[in-house]
Amino acid sequence: MIIKPSVRSNFFTNAHPLGVQKMIKNYIKDVKNLEPFKGPKNVLIIGGSSGYGLASRISLAFGANAHTINVSFESQPKGSKTGSAGFWNNLFFQDEVKNLNTKHIDFNADAFLLETKQTILETIKKEFGQIDLLIYSLASGVRKNIDTGDMVRSSIKPLGSPAVGRTIDIKSMQVEPLTVEPATESETNDTVFVMGGGDWYDWVTFLEKNGALAQNFKTISYTYIGGKNTDAIYRSGTLGKAKEDLELKSEIMNKMLKEKYQGESLISSSKAIVSKASVFIPQMPIYVSYLFDEMLKNKTHETTLEHKHRLFKDMVYGNQRILDDLGRIRLDHMEMKEPIQNDIHELMHKDITPEFLKLEGTKLFIKEFYNINGFSVDGINEELDVDLEKLIENYKTNNYINLVTS
Repeated sequence: MIIKPSVRSNFFTNAHPLGVQKMIKNYIKDVKNLEPFKGPKNVLIIGGSSGYGLASRISLAFGANAHTINVSFESQPKGSKTGSAGFWNNLFFQDEVKNLNTKHIDFNADAFLLETKQTILETIKKEFGQIDLLIYSLASGVRKNIDTGDMVRSSIKPLGSPAVGRTIDIKSMQVEPLTVEPATESETNDTVFVMGGGDWYDWVTFLEKNGALAQNFKTISYTYIGGKNTDAIYRSGTLGKAKEDLELKSEIMNKMLKEKYQGESLISSSKAIVSKASVFIPQMPIYVSYLFDEMLKNKTHETTLEHKHRLFKDMVYGNQRILDDLGRIRLDHMEMKEPIQNDIHELMHKDITPEFLKLEGTKLFIKEFYNINGFSVDGINEELDVDLEKLIENYKTNNYINLVTS
């Protein structure tokens, strides 16, 4: 099969396995050049197949010599369908860790289900006894309501008035206008249900009640706060309501964990990155492109892997925490410097010219958007035939467990 990028409405419907494999190798090569640190022993990651979750896993596995379990819901290859990038990330991660003296297990499963939690509990008890870190980095847009049986979907929308901005059409490589209408009350509540702190809280309390948490246990989830350039769609939108719920649940868990385990629950505000959702949010592709350009000029740009490695080495297990008034870790402090935000604000209120697509920041945004799906990866010939079945056969492992039945 010759695999070319398939983009529909700014969404990649496929992934290139060989490109994904090269990216995994690149990440691991990079982390080996970073300073190792003393961190957790046994880690559970909910949503560790891509983005911040994957970067966290690689940092902890190779930088702190930790055991890891990952739970993520991925599309597997079938017929002419390549499967998701996350599926291949998990498979090739398993190949890279096979010679380590640590244990790493992947579950392809719906993290929201009680049955999944029970299976993970049994695995923790069998393999590790207890865990001392749980990372919640799930980015699902849908969650089943167990009580009603309904599938609840999130809506990334503003509140009160429309969000008007621009995005980059990846297929045509043109800057296009994008307007998102405000959310209804029902859409807001649904977004909090799917993307708030409810499931994170369920995971921690379920494992706690069943004796799976070690002394000094920590749990952390990721948020994005942003500033005046992204406020309408983030903190002042449905996502903001979901993140408020996330922070509330963290406060509740922090009190319990401190009393019972001398542990803690943490919220970390990350820098803006390239994600699959980036192009669907008004102004975000423009903002992130300008941000990357400014931070490259200021020599403060970090890759997703470098960003998360610094989080765990310096702020979760180190003594260099930067906290705000609400106790959130501000790993985004370089992005949020006033001169950076002011410069971007000025740029975003100017007309977009053809020079915008030539900026180093814009080129990096577009390249990373392709790279996270395994495309446009340096050194990969996309004209070569790829045998998906043979790849899976060559890299299959008992440490990849599929719990998805349909």
